[in-house]
Amino acid sequence: MMRKSEFGMKKKYLWYLPKSLSIVFLVLSTISCGNEEKPKVNKTIKVEVMNVGLNTNNSQSKVAYNGTIEADVAIKSSFQVSGNVVHVPVSIGDFVKKNQLIAQIDATIYSSQYEQQLAQVRLAKENYERINNVFQKGSIAEIRMLEARSQYEQAQAAAKMTYENVRHAKLYAPMDGYVSAKMMDVGDLAQPGQPVVEIVNINAVKAVFPIPDGEINSITKGDSANVNLPTLDKSVIGIVDEVSIQSNQGSPVYTAYVNSDWWGGGKQRLKQERIQEEIAQNNRMDGIDQLKVAITQSWYDLLNAHEQIQYALENKQLAEENLKVNRDNYDNGLSNITDLLDAQAMAQNAQSTLIDAYTNYENLEIIYLYRTDQLVVPTLESLKQ
Repeated sequence: MMRKSEFGMKKKYLWYLPKSLSIVFLVLSTISCGNEEKPKVNKTIKVEVMNVGLNTNNSQSKVAYNGTIEADVAIKSSFQVSGNVVHVPVSIGDFVKKNQLIAQIDATIYSSQYEQQLAQVRLAKENYERINNVFQKGSIAEIRMLEARSQYEQAQAAAKMTYENVRHAKLYAPMDGYVSAKMMDVGDLAQPGQPVVEIVNINAVKAVFPIPDGEINSITKGDSANVNLPTLDKSVIGIVDEVSIQSNQGSPVYTAYVNSDWWGGGKQRLKQERIQEEIAQNNRMDGIDQLKVAITQSWYDLLNAHEQIQYALENKQLAEENLKVNRDNYDNGLSNITDLLDAQAMAQNAQSTLIDAYTNYENLEIIYLYRTDQLVVPTLESLKQ
């Protein structure tokens, strides 16, 4: 290892890869290392660099090293359900906003399953309501009512799970960033957990460079660094943010990190503005899809409410016939007053059930008309009349 006194007395030139990025540090001669080591970042953007030499004096030294630019965060987005990819509206290098649509699979099978589950929900609900009405009259055991209610709740839970599959057929960006890799395209078969698009956040990238063990004492946290990016035709001033206190495995080399405002906010803001319209369009399409699902649900609710009216009408007719028979039997002395009163109560309950069915249908009809933009809202003047 070269001592600092020897290090400051001689010039030393080291040459590496072809020119692409050079990092020059202004290092005070009296500083030393001793900071915690930073874990390795997830995504590396490779940049070739050149070591341009070493020059020191009693007050200040300039040291040049090779390095790379690495992103702090990289996320590989994947679907939670399987299916054929039908839409990938992003390309490598595109800037995406959080919750922007980045991929979509064919959801036909999941939509069909959801429709089937809705039919099961309607059937279970109708069965539960009928059994519950009979239970309220004391004609069946409570266990039968509880079983029907359990089946209804299970059908609702199954429909909800299936709807989640429909939602997961679309993949959205987990954060703001740039598309660094696209692992799938239209026509590919996506599997749960299989990466589709990789997004990196380069808002806070760092320059990472190796330091030989003989020179590590010349670099410390807080040193100034002039980072040259030839491919971008620019240089930026950064600060040594971290210096490892332990050498890399298998080699006597340490690692240092330089932080800076690399790109500035202007370029990124322009790209963000350019995609605002696309994001708004994607949100609009998502809203349309959700509205379609809501309209479908309202339509099936309306059909079910209509069936409940038919059931209530039949029940009312049977109750009225039963009341007539019991009244005739009572008049002829064939039944007692208790049977007649029970028949009257059943007829009244049937009438109440029919009124509730009509009210429920009207409420659901209003919801359906509202969602399909067919609801006529009365004016304030007409309400005052």
